[in-house]
Amino acid sequence: MYDFETSYRAMESRDQRFDGRFVVAVTSTGVYCRPSCPSRTPRRQNVRFFRLPAAAEAGGFRACRRCRPDVAPSSPEWNVRGDLAARAVRLIEGGAVDRDGVAGLARRLAVSERHLHRQLVAEVGVGPQLLAISRRAQVARMLVETSGLALADVAFAAGYASVRQFNDGMRAAFGCPPGELRRAGSAEGPLELRLRYRPPLPVAPLLSWLAARALPGVETVEDRRYRRTMRLPYGTGHVAVEFAPVRAGDRWGAATVRLSLADLRDVSAAVQRCREIFDLDTDPELITDALSCDPVLGTLVQAEPGLRVPGCADGFELAVRAVLGQQVSLAAARTFGERLVRRFGEPFSTGDARLTHLFPTPEALAEAELETIGLTGRRAVTLRALARAVQADGLVLDRGADREQCVAALLALPGIGPWTAGYIAMHALGDPDVFLPDDLGLRSAARGLGIAADPAGLTARAQRWRPWRSYAAMRLGTTHEKGRQCGNTSAS
Repeated sequence: MYDFETSYRAMESRDQRFDGRFVVAVTSTGVYCRPSCPSRTPRRQNVRFFRLPAAAEAGGFRACRRCRPDVAPSSPEWNVRGDLAARAVRLIEGGAVDRDGVAGLARRLAVSERHLHRQLVAEVGVGPQLLAISRRAQVARMLVETSGLALADVAFAAGYASVRQFNDGMRAAFGCPPGELRRAGSAEGPLELRLRYRPPLPVAPLLSWLAARALPGVETVEDRRYRRTMRLPYGTGHVAVEFAPVRAGDRWGAATVRLSLADLRDVSAAVQRCREIFDLDTDPELITDALSCDPVLGTLVQAEPGLRVPGCADGFELAVRAVLGQQVSLAAARTFGERLVRRFGEPFSTGDARLTHLFPTPEALAEAELETIGLTGRRAVTLRALARAVQADGLVLDRGADREQCVAALLALPGIGPWTAGYIAMHALGDPDVFLPDDLGLRSAARGLGIAADPAGLTARAQRWRPWRSYAAMRLGTTHEKGRQCGNTSAS
């Protein structure tokens, strides 16, 4: 957290760069705002600063109706860090407390409830339960304003136990009943939401990366729209994400997400996975400033700022696809992936002939005869070992995982080496500082830019790119010849 003077000066100058990094609570009005709120600057003695909206709400403040601090993208700090508090915040944002309670969250993080509470209070000012309550209110507001769901359905979709709890929670967070929020917004149409992000975001290279790897039957990419099927905590569904051009001067960009869910309680999880697929919580200005120190890479970053590191909808799926892509072309990897889905996946009806299956579960692959789809015996052994590690040994491949422990567990599996483990850490665990100096695509790009291309030289050069080496790798990958991105032909 910034000191009081830095925070106050950011608020006084209405600096938009600090939006999402902290909120400003005003004791004389009882509201909390973004640092860039256009309202009159409050007196110093009337100001308190909080790292998260949940902490301000716990202090008795409600969200400002003018600047809407509750809808700003979250601080990128929680995605960069890999410590206990950051992992807990990411899991709570994905609805972990609503599904499993604080006790379940603590078990997932392998700590006691007391220790978890103590760490979160020290870091963000509130414990896990209040963070979950704030998340519920934010999800509910999004659904009230942008969907046509009945308010009772909104209550349960957002995670409330009852309509009464929903009404009380909305009044506490926003100072008005949910019906008043709906009158101010749009309540017509299907379940269609808008996910905000910090521009710039070059959509073309992001969708191009996803399109090159799109798995037939599971996902499609066309006309600035990404669609895919998903397994979710309570059921299944499919999503469509579309990007509209950002106009000059816009404070935020927004992706339109259309959801079709078997269980409305999966709204939070589906939204969070969409944010992760497109890396929507990143602060591109922070990364651009950090990478611009390199005379070669900095030129590329300045020419096209905001490049994202794509995530995934499911960590196990991403890991399986990484193994399928070892030492083969993208086209071959997609062929193996399609065979895997058709043979071991679950048929799924979406109304679209191109989206026909859900990706196979770990249970389906743990003892599967994978050689029947053309895999070598060694590759089949690796995939079965990976599936059993997830199914029986508790290996978790998501952004709430301990990155170091997860990578170590992956490296202990037969057939998984540093490249595959690093690729999974980058795209499934969300580690922003992965660098794979043996990657043939990166070395080729570096050679073309006049950068030392041997692993030792490339590793030394990459030290100046920390802690954003994953983003540097993506930037180098886009300079490689068309159709090839980082890691396509690397050995594991």
